[in-house]
Amino acid sequence: MTRHEGIREPGASVVRTVVDGDTARVLLFGEIDHGAVAQLDQALHELLDAGAVRLVMDFENLSFFDSACISALVRARAQAEDRGGTMMLANLDRYARRILDLTGLLSSFTVEEDVATEGAG
Repeated sequence: MTRHEGIREPGASVVRTVVDGDTARVLLFGEIDHGAVAQLDQALHELLDAGAVRLVMDFENLSFFDSACISALVRARAQAEDRGGTMMLANLDRYARRILDLTGLLSSFTVEEDVATEGAG
């Protein structure tokens, strides 16, 4: 897949979901900022209400995120954990890792690549 870059068209979807049993993979696209975060919040709320226990947030096609997106991730993780579930981040690039590290939040999330690396040792 390629990164989506440029200006987001009004109403363009920045979130897609793929559900497999009680696991939901949330695909993030383009830019998620204060103007688009409502789509992310809504998708996560619907997934949790539908019984998703394991959320995987996929950053592969995300080109930008700001504090609004970070806040949504923190809220979603708390809501998932309150319901006995988990949330994992996947396909973090160097930029995303750095931002989450600078905010002090990287260590509070499970990262899919880190889990694969731990299992290999």
